[in-house]
Amino acid sequence: MDSRISVIIPCYQNGQTIEKAIKSVLSQNVPLEIVAVDDGSTDETGVILDRLCSGEKRLRVCHKANGGVGSARNMGIGMARGTWLFFLDGDDYLLPNALCTLLRAAEEEEETDICCAAYTIRHLESGTEETHVCTSGERQDIFESLIRGDSALNSMCARLYRTELIREKRIIVPESVKVGEDVLFNLEAFRQARDWKILDQVIYRYELGGDSAMMRARSGLYEATRPLIEGILGFIHAYGLETSLFRAVIDLYVRTLRAEYGRLGAAIRLKRKEVSEMTNGVIANRLPSKQQLYFHALRFWPFLSILLP
Repeated sequence: MDSRISVIIPCYQNGQTIEKAIKSVLSQNVPLEIVAVDDGSTDETGVILDRLCSGEKRLRVCHKANGGVGSARNMGIGMARGTWLFFLDGDDYLLPNALCTLLRAAEEEEETDICCAAYTIRHLESGTEETHVCTSGERQDIFESLIRGDSALNSMCARLYRTELIREKRIIVPESVKVGEDVLFNLEAFRQARDWKILDQVIYRYELGGDSAMMRARSGLYEATRPLIEGILGFIHAYGLETSLFRAVIDLYVRTLRAEYGRLGAAIRLKRKEVSEMTNGVIANRLPSKQQLYFHALRFWPFLSILLP
């Protein structure tokens, strides 16, 4: 079967939504396959997947012990046969012509390795809807946006990745990181990509209820985000990007702390340990003048972070 796109769906306790998700893919007018990985669900998810798989050659189902979304996505990558990879979560769905829109744009230029589009988040309780688009620009702009988390770039969904890129460069989802693992995958993918394309069309929809992880209180957010921060720092140090990404790293720490503790609380909790992590490897005299001021001010008294925008 000619599959231009492999749609990888990690599934866990998605009995109420998985059929809608899969049908939204099967209705797409492009050659595709679906690789659904049931990550140890204890509800009816597995039964529904097996029923949908019966007689549908485009759908393959794998059942595994629970290991988290990263392990499910990595298994899907290993099973994929398509030229392109697309990731869909089991409680989301695609809009009509989503994959056709992406594929047409991705294949306009031979060197495009990633093609990103926009998505919407609909809050079921309030009925409100948000549209999220990706930052575009050079590699530096992409890295900064991924580290700051200020656009739709962070997600692994609503985009195509060239399968050959992901496999040849051995890019995987870090399975030990539970918050923000998409960011680490995307940092490496964009570092290795020859070129990328950013679209503003909405092709993907999240629907969030009151019990969604994205709707829960932010208590413990900073500690939960520490593995992501450490992964980002590891990426930066591995490729000598400490100085060029210094400002984005400041924002990563400050925004994460403020999201949990507020502006004053974040300034109180920012300690010399965090400042040392932020400034390690940074060549201060190569920074723009304002960033040099931030560098020395934070090292002198971390509480001065309260003045940062």
